[in-house]
This record gives sequence, C-alpha cells and structure tokens, in this order.
Amino acid sequence: MKQLVAALPAICYAVALTLGFLEVPQPFGADGLGPTLQWMLSLGLGVPSLWAAFSHAVFADHVAQSIGWAPSPFQKEVAGANLGIGLGAIAASVLGPEAAWAMTFVAAGFLWSAASTHIADMVRSKNFAINNAGPIFWWDILTPLTLLIGLLLLHR
Repeated sequence: MKQLVAALPAICYAVALTLGFLEVPQPFGADGLGPTLQWMLSLGLGVPSLWAAFSHAVFADHVAQSIGWAPSPFQKEVAGANLGIGLGAIAASVLGPEAAWAMTFVAAGFLWSAASTHIADMVRSKNFAINNAGPIFWWDILTPLTLLIGLLLLHR
C-alpha cells in the first residue's frame, strides 16, 4: 500500500499523458490548451499537489518518515505551497494558455527546488527513502518539464 501511495503522482502523470495523447478532451478544459496540457495541468500537476498538501498537513509525521526526514513545522508551509499549486494548476487548465504558463513557472520553481533538495540528500546522506528518491523525485523533475515542452510546442 505504501508503494501505491508513493506512486500516486507518477500514476497521475502517466494517466494525464495517456489521456492527452489519446486526445480525450478534459470536460472543463480551456480549448486553447489542447487535451495534453489540460490533463497535465489538472491531473498531472493539480491532483498530486492537492494530495501532497493534504498529506503534509494531516499526516505530517508519516510523510516525513517516508521521506527519511524528521517531522518539521515547515511541512505546514509545504502543504500550503502544494495547496496553492494544486488549485492554481486546476484553474489554469480551465483559464487557458496565459494561466498555464504562469502555473508552469510556479510549479517549476517549487518542484525543481524540491528535486535539488532530494538530490543533495541522496548524495550527502545516502537517503534513498521512497519519498525522497522514488516516484515523487521523478515527478518533481518531469512534470514541469513536460508542461514547458507542451507550452512551447503550443506556441511554436
């Protein structure tokens, strides 16, 4: 069960890409984005960010342990950042390209910073805990990258 929960962001990412590549339109998505960007924003970024917000706020001790870190009051700040990113990403999927660009930059700043922290922890402390070096690490890197590529292709 722990592996399934840890894999949730990667599963959402894969399902979002699959729905996008199959050109399944998001029922509430902005026409100017196309299905892949619609799903990547709402399901690929939004849902996992909301899940992270809930997890860091409600299960802080368990989440810290799964990352290989000690619990910290900063987890409430991480929860708040994830809440804003999750809500903003879902809104951007409805609002269109300009909002998508803005949310992609917000997500890239936060998630790539998180990934760099995880890399440093892997190198310095040999911390390969599931939520430090597992699916969430790759999600942190690939989600903003996928959104940036999608937006660049949209505006080429």
